[in-house]
Amino acid sequence: MIAFLGFMLGTALAPGAAPETARELSDRAEQLYTQARYAEAEPLFRQALEAWDGLGPEAAQDRAIERRNLGALLRATGRYQEAEPLLAESLRELEATRAEPMQVERALFNLAALYRAEGDLSKAESFALRAGGLVEKRADIPDPERQGPPLMLASIYLEERRFTDAEALLNSALKAADGAIAVAAYDGLATVEIARDNFAQAEAFAQQALYFARLALPAGHPAMAATWNNLAQACRFQGKYMEAEKDYRLAIGVWEDSLGPSHPHVAEGLMNLAAFYHERGREAGAEDLYDRAAGILDRTFGKNDPRTLAARNELAEVLRAERRYTESEKLGRATLAALEKALRPDDPRVLRARSNYARLQASKTMVGRAPRSGPGGHRGPLAGLFANR
Repeated sequence: MIAFLGFMLGTALAPGAAPETARELSDRAEQLYTQARYAEAEPLFRQALEAWDGLGPEAAQDRAIERRNLGALLRATGRYQEAEPLLAESLRELEATRAEPMQVERALFNLAALYRAEGDLSKAESFALRAGGLVEKRADIPDPERQGPPLMLASIYLEERRFTDAEALLNSALKAADGAIAVAAYDGLATVEIARDNFAQAEAFAQQALYFARLALPAGHPAMAATWNNLAQACRFQGKYMEAEKDYRLAIGVWEDSLGPSHPHVAEGLMNLAAFYHERGREAGAEDLYDRAAGILDRTFGKNDPRTLAARNELAEVLRAERRYTESEKLGRATLAALEKALRPDDPRVLRARSNYARLQASKTMVGRAPRSGPGGHRGPLAGLFANR
């Protein structure tokens, strides 16, 4: 198999390649993709797309599916700007060629996942609803495909803090779920309970997700990291500090290995571990982690994105705890102003930044050790639900 893979990666296909060659490339790429071996899958997807291009108009639908598959891989690995045109063009081509509804649904699903990851939740919801409407009309679409759009919609509702709506969809998905569906549903329910401060129940759901993940997913799959992260969150807020740190590190390690060190999921994991360190008085470690996370988010979303600003605001809070008040105030004031400009006044990130700034002002007037902050860090949902469809 290693020799065969090396041959495939090193062989350029001439125009007019046989459909069987393109199909073999595509099938092998999909196998690697489902195993989260993205670096190996990408060149095969690109070669398959080149092969379909060489087969002319007759291969239009296969070419559209391949373009969607490549776009899905780029989305999963955090390369959103590259993924969007591929997925959008794929959807147009699949609809134009009257492809099977399941193929169109997958394109809609991936666009919903893309816009969710980018923070455009309104657009994400519209694509998820379109995907859901499509599968509801067809009895021939298998149940795992049918559950994808509701789970994506639930993950969008989690981002919007519509926990009751998300919970209903997640519980519905669990009625006959196993495998990857169960992993996603239990992870979502764990996120709901973390947001509600029901940490024991969150831990139970995360353990259920971990059970199904071990049965259904290959070792090192990024969805496994989302489960470790939720378990770490639940343990952290119950005072199970050794377990929490171990699980945070497991999550970050899996994300780094499967998605690369600059993926936004890595940044989310780093922020959670940084918040844990800050709460435990390990400020030097927290400072480094927040700085790394902010750098990743800046490169992915831009310096004025709320996610980047929130990371830098938490860095300012760590600087306050280190009594570096001048640096903390400069960074804290700038990020608070930018967050207030970008978000609603009641957004949790704005409220957190205001609390951090007020704590800084109080610290500057106190003698001795400044008061510590309460539990912080990212408690929201992760983008890892069904990341590999």
